[in-house]
Amino acid sequence: MQNRKIQIQAWQGDAPQPCHDYLHSAGKRASRWPERPEAHAEVAVVGAGLSGLVAAYHLKGREVVVLESGSQPGGVCLPGLYQGIPYPAGSAYFYHDPEDKETLAWFRDLGLNVEDALVAPPTSALFHQGRWHPDCFGAAGLESLPLPSGVRENLRRLVEELIAHEETWDPLASPFMTHPEWDKYHLRHFLENIQGLSPEVTGFFEPYCRSCLGAGPEEISAWAGIYFLIAEFSPTSRIGFFPEGNARLVQALAAALNKPVQVRQTVAGLKLNADSVHLRVWDGEGQRPWILEAGMVILATGKFVAHRLLPPDCGWDPELFKAFRYSSYVVAALGGNLRLEAPGFENWVTGEAVFSDFILTPRQAPGGSPRVMVVFAPQPYPGGREPLLHKTPEEQAQEILTAVGRHFPGLPEEVEEIHLYRFGHAQVVPYPGFLHFLKGRLSPQEGRLVLANSDMEGLPCVEAALAQGQKAARRVRATLRI
Repeated sequence: MQNRKIQIQAWQGDAPQPCHDYLHSAGKRASRWPERPEAHAEVAVVGAGLSGLVAAYHLKGREVVVLESGSQPGGVCLPGLYQGIPYPAGSAYFYHDPEDKETLAWFRDLGLNVEDALVAPPTSALFHQGRWHPDCFGAAGLESLPLPSGVRENLRRLVEELIAHEETWDPLASPFMTHPEWDKYHLRHFLENIQGLSPEVTGFFEPYCRSCLGAGPEEISAWAGIYFLIAEFSPTSRIGFFPEGNARLVQALAAALNKPVQVRQTVAGLKLNADSVHLRVWDGEGQRPWILEAGMVILATGKFVAHRLLPPDCGWDPELFKAFRYSSYVVAALGGNLRLEAPGFENWVTGEAVFSDFILTPRQAPGGSPRVMVVFAPQPYPGGREPLLHKTPEEQAQEILTAVGRHFPGLPEEVEEIHLYRFGHAQVVPYPGFLHFLKGRLSPQEGRLVLANSDMEGLPCVEAALAQGQKAARRVRATLRI
């Protein structure tokens, strides 16, 4: 790579092998399972991502066991470190409404100061055809976009409409869909055919859609795209960011539980009994199988895992889970004495297929001091996952470094280390009609089993994961009457 040696770390991120050994039909690992449980709990939570940890947190007065197949909790909320500099190795930030006192109090209970985490403006910037457009989702930034005056006026009108919707629209709290017609067509159709915007405007949103929603504007539901854009255009909502990203939230949640998360514990199946559920668990640390008996089970995993765990008598039709689609993701942390300056906290790059956006951390630093450029490289649905699983770290690093150099010449020569993270099923893709399916056809609970995870909201974001954890805890309390 280049004419010098860059240290490239091995793949990090999710570790699919433990689950694949037990859940893939072609490679189910044979094991003799004990007949009797060796442990009991009121509630078992399968998966220690955000939704699972939030569910356990809201049930922490009860006897709860959290099982995680990986070596650490967090799901896609992983921390990274380069020469003492923390950075987000996955999920990076969250949205915060200063008027939301309940959420503010919740963060404080976890020992997290949201006010100190709020990002200074401009939060977003667009790099388009070699030129920076700071505050690209703000009123001033929109005026700087290279658009004809008529198109800019239509875009301004759309932003005003979206801001007005924010006052009455809370999709994570309501079981009903405001403007359900938006879910019937894709975002490109909404922007170009309904709003009369030019394809160039859709192109400005294209890297945003790939990064945040897992597919391009022609693949995602207009309803989901509008939900995300409202948060970006909002004059009141702010972005919160901890140096290690949302891993800080994971660490706070895990520390607040009554019992530590049990890692390297792969749940391989469930058996329903009259008054309990038996979980078949493979202990990757001790290399042995064991049985956990629980009064209820929260499956806080993606449905690509959950449906493989469910027994035939679970109450759900297995065909329903075919409706879930997922995109893959690569995060590359480029470490070195980087001199690049970018105006935004999150910086979007148009016209680039390899990556969509990046964050510099620290955002400002003295010249010649070490920094990290966290590059987000979504592998959009369909077809992103299979090539990703076959790429070597060297191949992926070279591809990303070359792409970065196309837009920022000279930067690759400053890179000394590359840390790579891959997530095979990073986020659910909210394609047209999927949100109608979630609202109308898929029950979140059948008896003693509760489905959680952000994919149950159809919106691949931190806020959806938090909402799902809270809802799962409420369902458990109502069922067990606690």
